[in-house]
Amino acid sequence: MMIVKKLFCIVMGLLYGLSAGVAYALTDEYTHQQELERSQVSPADTAQIQHVKKSGKYTEISWEQLLPASWDPDKIFDKFNFDQFEDGDPRAEKALKEFQKLWNEAPANPEMKSKLVKISGYVAPLDFLIGGELAEFLLVPYFGACIHVPPPPANQIIYVTLAKPRVGFQVMDEVWVYGRLEIEKTGSNLADSGYKMKADAIEQYVE
Repeated sequence: MMIVKKLFCIVMGLLYGLSAGVAYALTDEYTHQQELERSQVSPADTAQIQHVKKSGKYTEISWEQLLPASWDPDKIFDKFNFDQFEDGDPRAEKALKEFQKLWNEAPANPEMKSKLVKISGYVAPLDFLIGGELAEFLLVPYFGACIHVPPPPANQIIYVTLAKPRVGFQVMDEVWVYGRLEIEKTGSNLADSGYKMKADAIEQYVE
């Protein structure tokens, strides 16, 4: 996770401070909420999860594997040299817009195309249906991404759709997602994603 953590730290330092909402994850209330969510998994959903896990078809991958070997985020930052700008410098706003464009266009790893994978990440919901059902979300590599703090590059975001809306998942829940990974750009009100997946199963994260 070294690359992901580095990206996270750099973006955090450049753009925004960490929201107080992150601290919510450390409270007893949040832990209790997660326990309630797990209890809402239906027998049918449990059976589907077990079927997918027992199939042996899904390879566990890390977020680093989504980065193409030729893509170096350090070169993007070095190009702008943000340290040279003072507060209120109009050049800083122009540079930031150009940086965000490159961030949103970060290329996917072609070796990941159409692979059946298992990957862990955090839920950034795009919409909750009536009854608290989750139908689509962005899977992101670190807590708070796209919600409390800026989004990672597009090649570190997966747009996930569920065949059947599910209850029991909340903003920034850590989950395992199983499905076929496709390389496809998707725009949303939260961020642009470089990957897409129709989830065959989703469950709360357990090591």
